[in-house]
Parts: sequence; C-alpha cells; structure tokens
Amino acid sequence: MRCIHFPMAMAVMLAGSSWLYAASPPKVLIIYDMEGITGVISPSYERFGTPEYGQGRESLTADVNAAIRGLKSAGAGAIWVEDGHGSGNSQEPDLLVEKMDPGASFEFRNRPYDPYSTGIDASIDAIVCIGMHARARTNGFMAHTYTFDVAWKVNGVDLSETHIVAISAARWGIPVIMVSGDDVLAGQLTDDFPDLEYAVVKTAKGLSLAEAAPRAEADQRIEKAARQAMEKFLAGKFRPYYLRAPYDFRISFRTVEEGRLAASTRGVSDDGGLGVRYASDSFIEGYTIATDVISHGMNYLPLLIRILRREPGGDAILKQWDDLIWQQVDPDTLPAWAAPPPPSGQKRKYYGDQ
Repeated sequence: MRCIHFPMAMAVMLAGSSWLYAASPPKVLIIYDMEGITGVISPSYERFGTPEYGQGRESLTADVNAAIRGLKSAGAGAIWVEDGHGSGNSQEPDLLVEKMDPGASFEFRNRPYDPYSTGIDASIDAIVCIGMHARARTNGFMAHTYTFDVAWKVNGVDLSETHIVAISAARWGIPVIMVSGDDVLAGQLTDDFPDLEYAVVKTAKGLSLAEAAPRAEADQRIEKAARQAMEKFLAGKFRPYYLRAPYDFRISFRTVEEGRLAASTRGVSDDGGLGVRYASDSFIEGYTIATDVISHGMNYLPLLIRILRREPGGDAILKQWDDLIWQQVDPDTLPAWAAPPPPSGQKRKYYGDQ
C-alpha cells in the first residue's frame, strides 16, 4: 500500500510547495565567479590590475543582471548576490555594485569566500551560479577545481566547483537550479544535474582562450535560463544534489613532487604517486582534509628556489633568505623591513576569496 500511495504523496507535497512559494516568493542566492563570464576571454580579464580587468567587471555585471531579470520575471523573491572570485581586488567587489540590477542586494561579508563553507544557510530556497568554469585537468577555459592543476574525485564523481557548491547547499535541502559558463562545463554537469538550466555564454578554445557570444545573445541566454529555472523550481522539479556517506576522496596533482608533498598530510594514503586517498564519514571533514592536502602539495617554495638558482644573483638572495630564517630564532635580530607587519586593528570586509 505504501508503494502505491507514495507517488500520490509526492504529488501532494510538490503541489503544497508550489502553493507555499506562490504565497512567499522563493529567496535566491546568486554566487558568481569570473572565469565563466561572457566577456572574460583571456586570464587578464579576471585579474585585478590588468588593463582588461575593467572590461571583465562590466561583463560580469551584465551577466549577473541578466540572471536577476530572468529570476524576477518568473516570480523570484529576494535575491542576494555573493562574490565567489579571487581577482586580487581587496578594495571592492569585482561586480560593479552601483550598476547592479536593483532587484537584488549585494552581500558584503566578514569572511573570505569558500565554495563549500560559504554563506549558504536555511534562509535560501535556491542557488544560481554565474560565470562558473570546468573542472581541473580538462580543456575548459581556465579549468580548475578549488585551485589549478588539482583534480578532485569523491565517490567516483569528478568534482567541479559547481558540484562543491551543490553538495554544500544540499545540507539544507537547497538545489542549484541554473548555471552559466563555457561549453565544456555544460557537458560536465549534464549527468549529475539533469534538470539544471544552463546558459552557454562562450566557447573554450583552450585553457587561456575563449570565444564569447555577442553581448545581446549572452544576455538572452542567461535571462532565459534563469527564467526557466525559476519556473521549474516553482513547479517542484528540482532536487538537492547529494553524495551519500561514507566519502572516498581522491585528490591528485600533476607532478610526483606535489604528490609527495601532499602525502605528508596526516591521515592520508599515497595514491599512485601523484595524489592521495582517504575516507571520511562526513563531506565537510573530507573537504577540510582536502584543503590541507592542497596546501601541502601546492607548496611553491621548491619551485621558487629552483628559479632563483638559475638567475644571476639568485644564490645571494637564497643566502639572505637562509640567514633570515635562522634569525627567526631571535625575532628581535630581524631587520625592520623583514619583520611581519603589525595588525591593522580594522575589521576587514571580504568580497571574493582574497
């Protein structure tokens, strides 16, 4: 009898949720990155301080505004926008807040952004990700997961940052309903997110080159995908993205040197020389270990030392560095320029992951 009535119960529940959202419009969080933004066609467009960065900001703002318009036209309620990019701009968000559509509010935070421990909580009903990129070790534009060259596989699933956001949101039963980015990421999300609305805004031509859709066409694609996503959400057609415990994490690097450094992390096992493997009962625990693994594996000091040894005068710099390291035993002997700066005492506002 339970099997017979389960579909009916689900139908009643979905109908009830649609009625609830009609009475109280759903709240949406827009998280944006920059690598998947329409006009970001080379790395310089998403990096603070370059001549092209200003154009990248304009395109980012246009992409986000198109998503806001689409969501609002289909019945979304409050919309919050959160910066999920690390351009190096610590002065203000990458988004041009003064040009943002007034149908949404920008979230200023007192913590750095992280794709898992971000500002998602039970007050949000749905998530939209704008400007996302393909996962690491693939041919998408500026493809990476968390950081460049490090591939994540959990329970046999190759993770993109969109996957990580979705797994985080599932803690509160929240689905990711719409994403924009390049054509490569679109193919990477199809199997795991069959109901997702996706707007392809550019074609990847390699890791550092992309061909953008015309501005008007990109706006139309994003707005349409956002509108259709909200309509489907109100009809109860989305489900959160879950990976079931226990979790089998495999984190891999490009070089044996990085793999060896990563394997020094407590509680992990070597996984073929290029990475590590470990089990976790909770995703957040496994994610935290992964960040430790990456911090060990992506230690660029050995590379810097090799570079300096090849450069004229590099040995003198390395000797100076070695002398300063030994002086750390007595910090009072450090020259003034080498001492760490004092804390500013000011409460910092974070925009992206700076």
